[in-house]
Amino acid sequence: MTGGKNRKKRKRPLAEGVVPRPKRVRRRPEPQLSPKAVRRTAWLTGLLTPVLMVGLAALGSNPDYQPVCGILAFTVLSAGVIALGFVRPRGWIIWPAVLFGVLLLALPTTGIRAQIMAQRGVETAVVITAAHSAKDRSGTVSWTCDIRRADGQPLPHARVGGYGCSGTYDVGDTENVLVDPAGWAPPVPLDEDLGFRRTGVHVTAALAVLWGLLVLVAARRTLREPGGAAGQRGGR
Repeated sequence: MTGGKNRKKRKRPLAEGVVPRPKRVRRRPEPQLSPKAVRRTAWLTGLLTPVLMVGLAALGSNPDYQPVCGILAFTVLSAGVIALGFVRPRGWIIWPAVLFGVLLLALPTTGIRAQIMAQRGVETAVVITAAHSAKDRSGTVSWTCDIRRADGQPLPHARVGGYGCSGTYDVGDTENVLVDPAGWAPPVPLDEDLGFRRTGVHVTAALAVLWGLLVLVAARRTLREPGGAAGQRGGR
């Protein structure tokens, strides 16, 4: 008798053509911040993310610091996007935020360098010491030239590229380029369109403002939802 009690109950086989019900998967609720935390996170993310990225881009305008600053700026952007995900866990806002962040990674350094050279660049005679060519996937050839000052003074970042070094120069030729007397920004050719590149500074400022506004809009939409309003009443 005891053996019968200890027997495990066997499930009855389903009739032919009957499909078993799928098991329900319990989804964990998305983490929700309190209204006060949403506001605080939004203000910190909207202000610190673009400010830190632009500051790192300004520091990265010196080629000596550019690799490290690029990594740090990407880390700041990643942290900002994650924080935005807490402010607004769902919705379309995350995609323009990523787009603005990628542009903030790519544009500021070139624009800041152009701004520096436009303000304090000095035309200086240099001697071509070497020329290097590189070809991209589309077959376009780009050139860079190693240079030194003709007067023998030290020249930080002794390399110039772009149209000023098109492969037509021979080693030993003397050419004029714009040089930053402080040695912060790298030299640029005289035919560099600094006016066009300086627009990157204005675009950077606009992107920084748009990023901040986007985060604040995300926080406002979150707080206006029924769940956010309920949490706000409960937190008072």
